[in-house]
Amino acid sequence: MKKIISMALAIVMAAGMTGCGSKTAENTAPPATTAAAQPEEKTEADSAQDTEAAQPEGEVITLKFADTEVPGMPEYDGNLYFIELVEKNSNGRIKIEYYPNNQLGGDKEITAALMAGTVDIGKCAAGNLTDWTDAAQFTDMPGVYKNAKQMRSVWQTELRDEISKQIQDETGLLPVMFDCDGGAARALFYNGNKEIHVPDDCKGMKFRTTGSDVEMALFKQLGIAPTPMAFTELYTGLQQGTIDGIYTHPAGTYGNKLCEVTKYCTIINLSYITTFKLLSEQAIEKLGGEGSELYNIVVEAGKEAEVHKDELIAANNEKIDDLMKEEGVTIIRVTEEEQKLWNQAAEAVWPQFVGDGLMVPQELFDKVSAME
Repeated sequence: MKKIISMALAIVMAAGMTGCGSKTAENTAPPATTAAAQPEEKTEADSAQDTEAAQPEGEVITLKFADTEVPGMPEYDGNLYFIELVEKNSNGRIKIEYYPNNQLGGDKEITAALMAGTVDIGKCAAGNLTDWTDAAQFTDMPGVYKNAKQMRSVWQTELRDEISKQIQDETGLLPVMFDCDGGAARALFYNGNKEIHVPDDCKGMKFRTTGSDVEMALFKQLGIAPTPMAFTELYTGLQQGTIDGIYTHPAGTYGNKLCEVTKYCTIINLSYITTFKLLSEQAIEKLGGEGSELYNIVVEAGKEAEVHKDELIAANNEKIDDLMKEEGVTIIRVTEEEQKLWNQAAEAVWPQFVGDGLMVPQELFDKVSAME
């Protein structure tokens, strides 16, 4: 009798949950999972055999992965690929719960949670990571990278290990994926009534800033008033005119529906920002420590997934212009002469941050700039 009552209560509760969906549920949604094919009909013997084969050896380790990427975008799909690799290569000994779309907060909230040990894997862009370390601040420097391909080449050298060690020493967090934020050059998105072609066109505008010293210096050089604002507040900020625009990549702007509240997009080939997927100290301990089998599986999956993500992003970037135009966004691609003015503005910022005793050592900056 108790069993029948329990079943009835479960049915009633499920029905109630189905009918109570709301917008606030986005932040409390269960972790995303990958789609699985419908299983074929099997005999009892087959099912028993499959269960035995799929049973992982030892305790299953569950890692909580917090992210800001949205479903349908290549970064999101690339992260699902990473999860699939980890679970497959560990023979199910590692399971990853994925919380995308800012469910657990933006970059800074995620990073704080990583350091507190309440999240195991999380995303943070270089600019936001400067609250804790300047190790990757050079990736924020406008003009240091020529394109996304050069950025990937840099992170496939010994510099990857050097920067990883510094980040880990200063924060306790280990980078396992080095991504090009949006996979493309940054663009100026704004909701005003004029087009931006040269730096002088920006004067007097208010743009959201991540809080990065480099970004704020660039804005001031361009005549833009840097306005700190959380990513989750951008839609409302643009809609209400609290800010005039944002400096970010086209794919993320479209994916987060910010094209609905922007009218113009000026693509300036200056910044290719690195964004990291970081592993917490507690997660490393769960995996058996640095150098352990499970630790190495996660690290190697990160390297493979970041390259796969580059391919997904490159394919998506070919479509993104058309998608933004469909949303009513006017895209401005600057001329060669106009680009020179943007480059000059970027280079004017370098002396504040690059050089002996400054944030970015001159030797490091020259080394990165020379890589192809």
